[in-house]
Amino acid sequence: MCRAWARSAIVVAALAGFAGRAAADDVVRSEVDARKVGLHDQVQLTITVEGSHLPNQAPMPALTNLQVVGGPAVSTQMSFVNGHMSQSRSWTYALEPQAVGRAEVGPVTVKLGSTETSAPAIPIEVVAGSVKPQPAPQRSNDIFDEDPFSRLGRQRQAEPRLFVEAKPSRTRLYVGEPLLLTYYLYTQTGVSGLQLAQAPQFQGFWAEDLNSPERPTGEAITVDGVTYRRFPVMMKLLFPTRAGRLTIPAATLSIGILRQSFFDVGGVVQRSTKPVTVEVRPIPEEPGFSGAVGHFRADASVDRPNLSLGDAATLRFKVEGSGNLKWVDRAPEVNVQGAKVYPPQVKSDLRASSAGISGSRTWEFVIVPQTSGTIEIPSLAFSYFDPSKERVVRSETPPVPLRVAGGAPGAAAPVPMTATAPALRGGPLPLRADLELGSRSFPFSGKAVAVAAGLALVLHGLLWGSGRLGQLRLGGPRGAAAPRSTRSALRDLERIGRDGMSKEKAAGLIEKTIHGVFGSLDGQEDERARAVRDLLDEVHSLRYAPQLGDYSEKLRELAAHAVEVVRRWA
Repeated sequence: MCRAWARSAIVVAALAGFAGRAAADDVVRSEVDARKVGLHDQVQLTITVEGSHLPNQAPMPALTNLQVVGGPAVSTQMSFVNGHMSQSRSWTYALEPQAVGRAEVGPVTVKLGSTETSAPAIPIEVVAGSVKPQPAPQRSNDIFDEDPFSRLGRQRQAEPRLFVEAKPSRTRLYVGEPLLLTYYLYTQTGVSGLQLAQAPQFQGFWAEDLNSPERPTGEAITVDGVTYRRFPVMMKLLFPTRAGRLTIPAATLSIGILRQSFFDVGGVVQRSTKPVTVEVRPIPEEPGFSGAVGHFRADASVDRPNLSLGDAATLRFKVEGSGNLKWVDRAPEVNVQGAKVYPPQVKSDLRASSAGISGSRTWEFVIVPQTSGTIEIPSLAFSYFDPSKERVVRSETPPVPLRVAGGAPGAAAPVPMTATAPALRGGPLPLRADLELGSRSFPFSGKAVAVAAGLALVLHGLLWGSGRLGQLRLGGPRGAAAPRSTRSALRDLERIGRDGMSKEKAAGLIEKTIHGVFGSLDGQEDERARAVRDLLDEVHSLRYAPQLGDYSEKLRELAAHAVEVVRRWA
């Protein structure tokens, strides 16, 4: 209702002491002010919708031999009858005939909630000239020409007793605390219309709209010894954004008055609220303070406390309570030793009410362990200002363990190659999902180890010689990828994004292909190694990203990047 005031009139019929009908079922009416008009006349078409679900716009019906020359004028009405409310909305158009003969306003069909309601077509006869009644002639100044009863009821009516008020829930609060501001209408008379003539301003506040009750009931209240009927007409939830004395200026409303007698034509009066001034106290600035004001508690959990090396877990950090949680958008800093943490996705479940904003906000982090064994997600903290305690409170979560299987405790993923056994450039690099269980202990004596070392040196020499011979035969440098291997890799990369694979499977294929082409890059810091590592970082980010939609286009872009890296550096 608050937004509607800024666009069009809101009519409130507070029938205090008047009888009337109760709220009707959903109804659609299409009406014209005349069924027979002249070619030089205009027709007024009014489409009215009554019920609990009012559309913002009613569809324009088909017109035959008529055209729209004005409108629509929109009017929304709310009627209070015996403590119950009904509402309707009307759209009024001015139509003009095009030719003498038959004209028609087509049927009107409006969707109200889950059902459709219709009004029938209206036939209109158009004749030549004008058939609208002419204005009544001006009366003569001769008192004997005047109807002696016409002056009855012309005496000045008493000023109606009604006023409006902006009432705050409190006048002293902290920055970020909620303030409920309710606009009330107090009346002793029937009201036919209520229009916001001057919109209220809320400088220095963050404003949240609240829905007014669908069927508000007035209450009897006495002010300065006078009894009125009071109706809430608008509610705002305000959060001050700065400290000091803040003033909400007056709001002015134009109020239509119902006829009080047979001879009374009613009227329009204006009423203004008084300005509202509140004292806003500052909140302390402390390191790590989130800016939240209210009452909250934090919780941390993982969806998979036990997982395999190479898999991902989702950490959910949830803040729940009541206060200005909508203001808080900064994620907590999460650092997990032995794991990679990806930027979070934020989910909110917040509800605004007259008591404030309540609910929860959750940050979901994807955590990919880089080592096996037990790793620990450290305690996470959320600091907020508690107005009841007048200090910053720190809510902390306990540490969350992750048990990672798939290798010996402390085994990194991927496993780096040792300096004594360098991998060939085209050789395979183990994937996290393909790692074997870790090192085994061998119960050999020192003499056996020495003999084994000697044999290893002899075999190493033979292998080195055969490798050199193979290079001379192939005529290529040591470690170069075979052309057939590169072509096969390019074929695999070109499949991605076309075969309907999931993003996890596609990312795994890219990772496996890149490892198969480039092997281990441990200890290498040249441009080629940096390009491959950057590509693999992109692959990992996509592989463990939350499934929020279609990733086909992103997969094709990533595959194209992988093809570019292979062609340039393989």
